[in-house]
Amino acid sequence: MKNHKLLLIGLSMTVCQLSFVPAEAQDFGIWTEANVEKKITNRLTVEGGLELRTRDDGFGELDRWSAGVGVSYKITDWLKAGLSYSLLDDHNHKVNTSGKKYADYWGLRHRVNLSLTFSQQFGDLSISLRERWQYTYRPEKTVDRYWNYTDEEDDRYEGVLADEHTYNGKAKSKWRNRLQLKYKLTKQWRPYVSGESTVGGSGLDKMRYAVGTEWRLTKQHVFDLHYMYQHSYKDDDSEGNRHVLGIGYTYKF
Repeated sequence: MKNHKLLLIGLSMTVCQLSFVPAEAQDFGIWTEANVEKKITNRLTVEGGLELRTRDDGFGELDRWSAGVGVSYKITDWLKAGLSYSLLDDHNHKVNTSGKKYADYWGLRHRVNLSLTFSQQFGDLSISLRERWQYTYRPEKTVDRYWNYTDEEDDRYEGVLADEHTYNGKAKSKWRNRLQLKYKLTKQWRPYVSGESTVGGSGLDKMRYAVGTEWRLTKQHVFDLHYMYQHSYKDDDSEGNRHVLGIGYTYKF
């Protein structure tokens, strides 16, 4: 009974948080991923995965694809360490400060994650706290920029090549904190709620709130379906406030 109450409290907290979502947040995306996990020993696991994201009107525009590999090690029953690398390819749309020139291009980024996950089981309820250091490097890239005048009487410059512009290489470090509550409803279904903060050098960058469920079809095949709301406090790699439908699949062997 206590576990059921804790789950209801967690769900209520998530709903309350979402009730304060700003009215202007209208962007929507679908994030899909496919992963594989191989258990080397009782404590050591290696993994790999692919991810594809869309934005705005769902399937209307590709936002990012990525590929990653990682390794995790269970130090104790309640503490796990992880290290991973991801190659990100992002769809960028940038406008200069005057608003007269824009660039639309794809750009690569390299990302390394180092994490510690603390977890505790209370009957069918599990609570976990993941602390993650995230380092991202964006290489220098030269792109074409185009005119973006909005004069209704003379739109001849729109879409016409203006010049080349070089975006310098840039590195960012972030600290991410995720608290998650997951409940073993049945042998196959595990609903969960979570909240995650991302902190940069100048303070809080964004918050993510999620509610979803795992569906463990078998020990090897695990599916995930969730809804997430992302609220951005700063301009973080062109990400803004966003509603996300997440769909995932993991094969374990």
